[in-house]
Amino acid sequence: MTTPTPSHQCRAGQGCRGREYDPQAGQWLPALTLRPRFLCPTCIRAVESASAALWEDYLTLHRVFGDTTVRAPSTGVGSGTPTPAVPVNVHADALAQDIVDTAHRCALCIADRLGRDAPAEHATGVCLDLIEQNLPVLLDVGEHEAMAWHRDGESWGVTVQDGPGLAWRLVGLHQRSSAMLGVTRGRDRSPLPCPHCEHSQLGRWHGAELFDCLACGSAWTDADYRRMTTILSDDYREFA
Repeated sequence: MTTPTPSHQCRAGQGCRGREYDPQAGQWLPALTLRPRFLCPTCIRAVESASAALWEDYLTLHRVFGDTTVRAPSTGVGSGTPTPAVPVNVHADALAQDIVDTAHRCALCIADRLGRDAPAEHATGVCLDLIEQNLPVLLDVGEHEAMAWHRDGESWGVTVQDGPGLAWRLVGLHQRSSAMLGVTRGRDRSPLPCPHCEHSQLGRWHGAELFDCLACGSAWTDADYRRMTTILSDDYREFA
């Protein structure tokens, strides 16, 4: 039998929702996919969930942006200094614009495949509806060049994107929105640090199915979380 190459590992990498712990390698490995550079079924379900939730995320971010009294928590990742917390609304507008841009990029790809007129750039609700109704179409979009802002945020130029990569960005946007808006949501925190980034930001939002890390975005099912905490507890017991 042919050994699967890394190109057949889930495109989500270490953020893969379907990853499994390999005791021989001593690490979590992304799920394998039949198609190269694709998402596994578990991660595709995460994209479906994110695309359905992003409209409410977008509206809530806009409400936060209009409220200058809302501030970020004074504890957690990036809060190790005694300086006053930066107002959440300073970042909420930027995140909302990221949702607008990514949703429009996804919608353009889908509209081109379906032979439809492209939605307007700021018709975010229309774009998200188009994504939610045509996710398989988006996932089938191959690599192509597009114009985008570079990572430095100061230069505009050509980038290479594809459907699975754009789809996974929707999950990241939903994670970031949940973390930013989490000041109003209940969350159960794990007593153990995240095994990927070692920050103490592991937990689960009330009503959510997955345990996740607010620092690096990694997530686990109930079964994986129980197995992981058992392994970590054994490791910590050796140093007790």
